[in-house]
Amino acid sequence: MRLLSLFLLFLGSGFACSTPSLTLVSNEKVNISLVDFDDQTGEGDVIGETPIAVDVQKLKKQYIRVWGEGIQSQYWVVKPLTEGKNELTLRVERKEEKDDGDEQAKIQEQNRAYRMLLRAYKALTAKDWESTREISKQMSQNQPDAAAPHLLTGLSFLAEGNAGKARASFLKAKNLDPEDRDIDELIRLSKK
Repeated sequence: MRLLSLFLLFLGSGFACSTPSLTLVSNEKVNISLVDFDDQTGEGDVIGETPIAVDVQKLKKQYIRVWGEGIQSQYWVVKPLTEGKNELTLRVERKEEKDDGDEQAKIQEQNRAYRMLLRAYKALTAKDWESTREISKQMSQNQPDAAAPHLLTGLSFLAEGNAGKARASFLKAKNLDPEDRDIDELIRLSKK
């Protein structure tokens, strides 16, 4: 009898002392790590993939890191659980992947702008004022917020002796790039 009582007591204490667990589920299969609060790396120890049950006692000094390939890492601190609450649903978000096509398009757009700038400069140094202004006009249509086309137009008018039109072009450039102090000098030169 004594052995049976001892067994029942042991069996009952096992159930009474069992620690509650929290089940983590997510909309996508992700890795779960437990990270100590003082862990500077934030990596933690991997305990498995969702769905997974975590001992609530472990969560008192740790937080949960949710991560995976293509998944935006998330960190969760679990508050004390209310009675009957034993499941936490995690909503994970995918990382936005860079579109190499967009990056290539931006680079090509920059290259196109630099080629046009070089052509306009060549026309300016060759004293081909009309070509300089035509290329500058195309540049301005492609990049309306750029000051360079107006500077080139102003320089062509200034070299041609038309100070009024040069000044108007330099003022447009100054409006678009107020930090460029060299434009102030060009405006001053066009007043003469």
